Amino acid sequence: MSRSYDPRMHAYDDQSRHAGVLYVLMVVIAVCFGGFLWQLYSATLPETTAPAPIANDRAMAEAETSVVVELNPQPDVPDMPRFAANGRYVAQLAALQSEAAIDPAWRRFVSRAPGLFANAQMDVQRADLGARGVYHRVRAGYFASSGDATAFCQRIRQMGQDCIVASR
Repeated sequence: MSRSYDPRMHAYDDQSRHAGVLYVLMVVIAVCFGGFLWQLYSATLPETTAPAPIANDRAMAEAETSVVVELNPQPDVPDMPRFAANGRYVAQLAALQSEAAIDPAWRRFVSRAPGLFANAQMDVQRADLGARGVYHRVRAGYFASSGDATAFCQRIRQMGQDCIVASR
């Protein structure tokens, strides 16, 4: 009887390990998808009633001033951030390798939220990352406090864009 390693004896260990990993992965996906479906279908809908027939102009005026249920309420939006002329904090919006892409990216940000960027100033920081290349950090600023920069980033994230608070 030899005590050496025989690969034929351990071939099923690798297969069963992979099967176990796949099983756990399938369970995790099923739980996540079930939670998504539960949230989707457990939402309560506002009660609706059939409209009453309108008899005259006075009834029509009352119907126009009735309570309106907002179907797509806006999420809680933080207060508008306050910009400072020489603030210490900025909000980094992008890191681009091309210097030519800076202005189009800034114009795209401003066009998506003109009210939010009304008093913002573009700040570009060149970052040489060695072997990874040179990046141009497109930042909006300037903010006197990190709280204002965080509020700005929260509004940016609600638009689906990444944002990082940084000091300059």
